[in-house]
Parts: sequence; structure tokens; C-alpha cells
Amino acid sequence: MKHSIFFKISMLFLFAMGSFFAFSFYFLKFQVERYDNTNEKEKYEKISIVFNRIISQENNLETIQNYLKEVGFIQINDNRLRQAIIQSIPIPYDTPGIFLRSVEVQDDLFILVVSDGEVYLYKDSMRGLYVNYYLILLIGSVILILLFALVIRSLLPMIYLRRQIRKFAKGDVRVDCRIPQKDEIGELASEFHKAINRINALNNSRTLFLRSIMHELKTPITKGRITAEMVENPTHKQRLISAFDRLNFLIDEFAKIEQLSSHNYNLQKSEFIVQELIAHIEKMLLIDKLESSPIANHCPNDLIKADFELFAMSVKNLIDNAIKYSTDGRVSLESDGRNLIISNYGAPLTMPFEDYCKPYFKDSTKPSSQGFGLGMYIIKNTLDAQNFNITYTHSDGVNSFTIEGCIIESSCPLPIPDITA
Repeated sequence: MKHSIFFKISMLFLFAMGSFFAFSFYFLKFQVERYDNTNEKEKYEKISIVFNRIISQENNLETIQNYLKEVGFIQINDNRLRQAIIQSIPIPYDTPGIFLRSVEVQDDLFILVVSDGEVYLYKDSMRGLYVNYYLILLIGSVILILLFALVIRSLLPMIYLRRQIRKFAKGDVRVDCRIPQKDEIGELASEFHKAINRINALNNSRTLFLRSIMHELKTPITKGRITAEMVENPTHKQRLISAFDRLNFLIDEFAKIEQLSSHNYNLQKSEFIVQELIAHIEKMLLIDKLESSPIANHCPNDLIKADFELFAMSVKNLIDNAIKYSTDGRVSLESDGRNLIISNYGAPLTMPFEDYCKPYFKDSTKPSSQGFGLGMYIIKNTLDAQNFNITYTHSDGVNSFTIEGCIIESSCPLPIPDITA
């Protein structure tokens, strides 16, 4: 909250209002004290003395008018007001020389100057001046509040823009970030909307490209499998069919990976035992049922809850890599009641495990090695999508990959860790 731009602007507004009121308070206090009744009385007594001296010595209208201007009186040219004041008091028009008379009307002090039958009306502009300061204070407060409201109103679209960005970050590509403002925020929203459209166009293009490739690959594979059914030799026939089935599995994997990376894959978690999982993986890896399986399953009846297809893809890649890089060509599956452990005999990883989970990883210590390529990257992402974590350890010549939290029920005793059995 304290890092919000709205919070900072509100604090700035409160500081500005506080400073404005503090300055206005002390300024008004000074003005009121300056023009209190005592000072006003002394001022008028002084004016009266000066008037008497001018009339007795000079009796000059221009001198009186200049003096009135010096002490803060202004001439009033409002004929209606002047006539109203003239009618309220007797004025000796036939008096020779200059006649002066003060009149108080609704807290305003006026001085009438009569000379040669002409009446001049002057008003004390300094009297009650602090009332105008209150008006200025009110106007200033209203202006500050209006400015604050305008600034907040111009920033409110940022809340809408933030919500749209969050929706886009969660995978909702059908967001509209456009706002009617023409300022910098409006331009930012417009540019972000254009960027979303470009990203959507690229995603659609990629999806179309991948689906087109997979469709083009599926067609010859399907034809090849149909042709394989016509082979008379049972052994060759089964091998060809298995090869084409393997290619189909790979294409289906690519499709799932594409859906997963574009956040379009719908997880469908179900419960299954490890034995069902291994049977499916052996089929994916084209392991001949007539030959001894390189997979030692020590927890066949343990119950797993996961998306079967994604989980099988992860474990299949782990088993495939474990067989490929083991010293004896075998892999073992064990369970500790909660986690599934896949292990093999082999050399430890030479780089941090996190590096192997990056796409297109190449072990720099083994330039000639095939490395894990996309294998570990696919494994990590498919497990992350199901909220499973994978860890790696090496001890006594055994590499162990542990998929944490995938087993919900253990139905077999813990095996003796002998992967050669």
C-alpha cells in the first residue's frame, strides 16, 4: 500500500493542503492583528487631524484626494450607492469651501467630500480586508482539491490496466487494454495493447506452424503403419508397427508440450498404480516384452495421483536418460511412501542440476556428449505444471532423481536398494 502511487499522491496532497492552511492561518492572523479596532481608531484619528490641517491651511480638494488615496481610500463611482448615501444624511451643498463627512454602511466606512456642489465618495479599502483573505483561502482550497481530483482521475485507468496485465500474465490472451485517454497513460495502454496483439499473432502463427508440421508428419506415419500391417514376417511386422507407434507417441508428446508451453493444456489428474505407468512407458520406449526389461520396478502397487499422460512423459524421459547414461543399462524405481525415486548406476552430473533443466542444454565438460537436450527441460516443466518438484542426489555411485509428493498411498514394503535385481 505504501508503495502505491495513489498513496504517494495522497500524501503529497495532504502535505500541500496542510502547508497551505498553515501559511493562510498565520497570514490571516497577522492581517487581523494588523487591522484590529485599536489600529483602525488610531488611523481615523490621524486622518481627521490631517483633514483639519489641510482644510485650515490649504483648503485644496486635490490635496485631500491624494491623501485619501495614500491612506487606502478608493473613489467610488457607483452612482446608485452614492445617491443612497447622499439621501441618508444631510449635505450642505451651499457651504463654502470643502465639507467632509464619514459614513458607516454595513461595516464599510465611506467619506463624503463636498466641494463646489460636487459630491465625491471614497471607501476605506483596507477595512475588513481579512474577509477577502478568507475568500482567497476558500478558493485556494477548492483549487487544490480539484487538482487532486483531476490527477487521481487521470491515474485511475492504471488500475484497469494493471488488472488487464495480470489477466494476460495468467494466460488470458483476450484482454483489451485500450483506454480513451490521450495522455502518456493512454499511450502506454495503447502500446501494450499492440504488444498483446503481436504476441497473440505470433502464438497463433507458431501454433498453426506446429500443428501443420505434426499433421504433415502424421500422414506418412499413418500410411507407413498401414503398409507395415501388410508385412508377412511377424517379427519385422511387429518392429515396424512399434517404430511407427513410437513416432506417433513422439508427435503426441510434441503436441502436449506445445499446449503446455502456451498454457492451453487442461490437467486431468487421476489415480493409477506404478505398474500401469511402467507398462505404458515400456510401450512408449519400444521395450520388447519377450526380452528382459531394463526397468526394475520395486513399488508396482504404489498409488499415484497425477495427469497420467504428462506424468508418463516425465518418467519416460527420466527412465530413457537413466538407461542411456547408466553403466549397466538398467534403472530402478523405488518409493519411500510419498516420493517416487528413479535411480541408476553411473557417473554424477558434472554441472549443477538446475542447468540441465534449461532448454537446449549442452554439457560444456563433454563437448562430444549428446547431453540432456530438451529432455530435462520437458521433465521439469511437465512436473511443475502438476505442482511436483524433482531433486537430484548422487551417493555411492548411484544417481537418484526424486519426484516429490506424487505418491498418495504405498502398498508395498520398502525394497532393498539393489538395482541389479
